[in-house]
Amino acid sequence: MKHTIISLLLSFFSCLTLGAVVIPQEHIYRFERSTNANYICYDINLQDGKLNQKAPLKSYWVTGGGTRISELTLVERKVAFGIKVISSDEEEASVYMTAYKDLIIRICKHKGKWVGIVKLNGHEMILQKMFAQMKQSVYPRCEYVDIYGTDIKTGEERRERIMN
Repeated sequence: MKHTIISLLLSFFSCLTLGAVVIPQEHIYRFERSTNANYICYDINLQDGKLNQKAPLKSYWVTGGGTRISELTLVERKVAFGIKVISSDEEEASVYMTAYKDLIIRICKHKGKWVGIVKLNGHEMILQKMFAQMKQSVYPRCEYVDIYGTDIKTGEERRERIMN
């Protein structure tokens, strides 16, 4: 009887993990909003070990409390969360998000790891995440975006705010 219960439990838990999604733990950065817990990940996109020049970043939604991945819609890519490439080669790329052309993100290796570097208020920092504070109304709008990162020179954690 004891072995039957253990077998049933193991079968039950293995069924639960069949549909589980493995979400990478290392991202170039992620984009969060105040509206819900869903977020967008931006990961390095390599091709044969080199930076994909046409699409240096892969972006996707993480939803369901971190259990599901889904693609961005065409509208989301074109209007808000998509990435536009300014320049690119096998080692480095300069990009911006479609919603905010003024924040240039340089994708490159820093100390052997792929990172996104932004320059804000005279400081270069390794981008970790962006957080958009949204104002809910008939038409939601962004009040501000906080940019979180690590100062390249000092190693200090930084937060810079971009007002809308």
